[in-house]
Amino acid sequence: MKKSSKTVFKNLNIIDTKNKTIEKNDILVDGGKIIEIGKINAKDAEIKDCTGMFAAPGLVDIHTHLREPGYEYKETIDTASRAAVNGGFVAVAGMANTKPAVDTAGTVRYVLERGKDANLAKIYTYGAVTKNLEGKELAEINDLAKEGVIGLSDDGNTIMDPSLLLRALKYVKMFDLPIVLHEEDINISEEGVMHEGKVQAKLGMAGIPDLAEDTITYRDLRIAEYVDGRVHITHVSAKNTLDVIEYAKDRGVKVTCDVTPHHLLLNDTYIESFNTNYKMKPPLRSEDDRLALVDGIKTGLIDIIATDHAPHAVYEKEVEFNYAPFGVTGLETAFPALYTKLVETGIIDIFKLLELMNKNPVERFKLDIATNIEKGADATFMIFKKEDWIINEGYFKSKSRNNAFLGEKVDVRVLYTLVDGDLKLNNGEIKKGA
Repeated sequence: MKKSSKTVFKNLNIIDTKNKTIEKNDILVDGGKIIEIGKINAKDAEIKDCTGMFAAPGLVDIHTHLREPGYEYKETIDTASRAAVNGGFVAVAGMANTKPAVDTAGTVRYVLERGKDANLAKIYTYGAVTKNLEGKELAEINDLAKEGVIGLSDDGNTIMDPSLLLRALKYVKMFDLPIVLHEEDINISEEGVMHEGKVQAKLGMAGIPDLAEDTITYRDLRIAEYVDGRVHITHVSAKNTLDVIEYAKDRGVKVTCDVTPHHLLLNDTYIESFNTNYKMKPPLRSEDDRLALVDGIKTGLIDIIATDHAPHAVYEKEVEFNYAPFGVTGLETAFPALYTKLVETGIIDIFKLLELMNKNPVERFKLDIATNIEKGADATFMIFKKEDWIINEGYFKSKSRNNAFLGEKVDVRVLYTLVDGDLKLNNGEIKKGA
C-alpha cells in the first residue's frame, strides 16, 4: 500500500505573523500545501506530536557564501544547504565571489542546478557587477538577469570606481534588480584587522575605522539617488553608517540594508581573546555601534538580518589573528542566538525577528517564499522548541566550524524545516538521500 503523503503536526504553537498572534493548533500538510489549520483528526496521515513546539515561517538569508564553484574545500552548495535547513532557513542567496565568479550565464545555471540537486533549501544567486569581480568592466548583466539572478553584487570587493557604479546602476534599472554593496573604502581600511578604537589601541593591532564604511556609503547612496536606482547596503556595522542610510531614506533614495547576527550581538571586546572566529569584515565594532544597530532593527531603519555565512577550512582559521581570513559562518546559529539574546530578553518580539528574517527579505528581493502559516499557503516553514543547549562543533552540518557563537548557551533549537511540504530537517536530522 502506498504511504500517505499527508502529515499532521499536532499541538503546535503557531506563530501567525499577519495577525501577530500565537495559537495552539494542528497543521495538516499535503501536496506541498497547508490544507488545514485547527483540531485535526486524519486517520490516513502521518502524525508528528509537536507538543510545546512553535511553528514559524521559514527563514530567508539574502547573504550566503556558498563557496562553490572553486572553494569546495571550505563549503559546497550541498553542505551549505544542509546548514541552512539545520538552522531553519528555507532559502538562501549565494554571493558571486566564487572561482570562477558568477559573472556568466553558465555559472548562474551551474549554481542553480547544483541547488536543485541538493534538494534542501531553495538556492538563489547573485550575479557579479563586474567581470571577475575586478571592478574594471561591467559583467554581462543582461545575460545574468535572464538566467534569474536576484540582484548583482561584487561582495567582498568594493566598487571603488564611482563612474563604473554609476553605469551599472543606470543599466540594471531596466531589470528592476538591486545592486548589493559591500561598503569599505580600501584606501582607508588598508591592512586593518579589527575596529579602530580603544580595544585596538590596547591590543596594538592595525585598525579599520568606521570612516572606511560610512564615507563610501554616502558616495554610493548619492549615486543611487542621482540615477534613481535600487541599492542594498549589506552587513552594516557602524552607527555613522546608519545615520547616512537614514538621511538617504528620508530623501527618498531606494535603499535597503541588512545587519548580521554577530554585529548585533557582539562587540570588539571579544577580540581580546584573539579568537579568530571573531575576525570578519566589517569588523566587530564598539558597544555604542552595536547598540545603534539594535536600535536600528527596533525602529525599522534596518530592513533585514542576513548571516553573511562565510565558511573557511579549520586550518585557515587556526593561525595568528593577523593572518586568519575574514569571515564566520552563521546559517546554523543565527536563529538560536538572536532568539536567545533579543527575543527572550524582551528587546524585540518574535514577530519583529521574523519580519527581519522572512517577510522583509522575501518582499525586498521579490522571492517566492511563504511569509505566513495559513491555509492554502505553501508548506514552507520551520518548527522549533525551547531547550537549553550549548552550540558545539557536533551540531554543525556545514563543512566549516568557524562560528562566532561556538560555545554559547542558547535556549531554542530548530527541529523541523519544511520546504514545499517536504521535510528537509526531520527532528534534527537531514532528509535521507539529500
